[in-house]
Amino acid sequence: MKEWLQARHRGLFIRSYVVLAGGLLLVAILLDLGFSALQSRQVRAADPWLVSTFQLMESQLAAVPSADRAALASHLAETLKLELDLIDATDISSAAPLESGPRELQDDDGRIYYLWHSDALSGAIRLGPFEPAHESLVVRFLPVLFYASILLIVGLWLRPLLRDLRVLTVASQKFATDYREPLNTASSTTQLTSLARNLDDMSARVSQLIQSQKEMTAALSHEMRTPLARVRFAAAVLEGEVDEPLRAQLRAVNADVQQIDDLISDMLDYARLDHPGLRMSCQSVPLAPWLRQVLASCPPHERSVNTVQRDGLESAWMEPRLMELALSNLLANALRYAKQKVEVTVMRDKDVYRLIVEDDGEGIPESDRATIFRAFTRLDTSRNRDTGGFGLGLAIVARIAALHRGRVLAEASTTLGGAKLALEWPGP
Repeated sequence: MKEWLQARHRGLFIRSYVVLAGGLLLVAILLDLGFSALQSRQVRAADPWLVSTFQLMESQLAAVPSADRAALASHLAETLKLELDLIDATDISSAAPLESGPRELQDDDGRIYYLWHSDALSGAIRLGPFEPAHESLVVRFLPVLFYASILLIVGLWLRPLLRDLRVLTVASQKFATDYREPLNTASSTTQLTSLARNLDDMSARVSQLIQSQKEMTAALSHEMRTPLARVRFAAAVLEGEVDEPLRAQLRAVNADVQQIDDLISDMLDYARLDHPGLRMSCQSVPLAPWLRQVLASCPPHERSVNTVQRDGLESAWMEPRLMELALSNLLANALRYAKQKVEVTVMRDKDVYRLIVEDDGEGIPESDRATIFRAFTRLDTSRNRDTGGFGLGLAIVARIAALHRGRVLAEASTTLGGAKLALEWPGP
């Protein structure tokens, strides 16, 4: 039960329970107060038996001379087994005027008296004291049991609903992690079976569509490389057998083929990173040789690339192959738009690693910084396909950051004046 309450949906359970139980308790309390007001002691003091008793005593006492009334009152009290007192008008003149009918009074000890104002006797008749009725423990705790039963009933009513929601939540989270296994929750629910069955059917269709799309993309990507290789080979053979004008056209064709091949490589990388079977193998990687390896794999360029390891940081916790791919894409993006300089900085702030790549290009407009990490997103300025981008490089970086439980941000470089892309991820 404790683990269940600590789950993510405990907020829904608490809110539902408070609303339902609180509403029922409020209604019960208001009804209780209303009944208590209707059953006040003033109403009980005017019961017919009490009025008849006072009227009978008044008629008998008024029929005798005033000197004999005290003796008659004692006789009536003894006969009726009641304590009866006559109060002269002078003894109650300082008190508040008596209302018509019996009036209930209570002393400091909780004993009850009934007072009857009589004009015929020029005073009042007082009956009492009477000991207040003692309630049994059952009657005393009956309201508590009533309110507790409301809480119990609401809890029992909510429990199967929240249990079904928990089953659906856990299964949905599992499906989001691995789309290859559709949901199977209908047999595990009791109240939300119809909803669970619809979700099961929907997840099965979604799983089939995603797998079919990924299989088709991977198959097409692999199959396209074979004819592209033949086209490139044929262009290379023909290039040595034709004159210069045709040779220039063949070089252009070869460049286009290379561009398509690069796009296929990016698509395969992106699809591979989105596969649920991908396993992370993070480790402590020495930064200096790792950075040299990544820079050596960059295509030839004329920009100046400077690397900085701040605070004497010598190693970083990462998956080296994936992080190498991320840095390669960040460098390719920076080298594509930089004018002269690119700077790579690796640093650690407490438990967070940061890999920062800056350039001195035109920078990224602030309105576009939140969208450039989406797949196939290109800006309308000079950062478009004509400069060699396909809109997948930064999407690959964002996916690698997510696999490291981190994020990637786009900002303006305060040192170089261009774009600043920062990949952040937590340590072990």
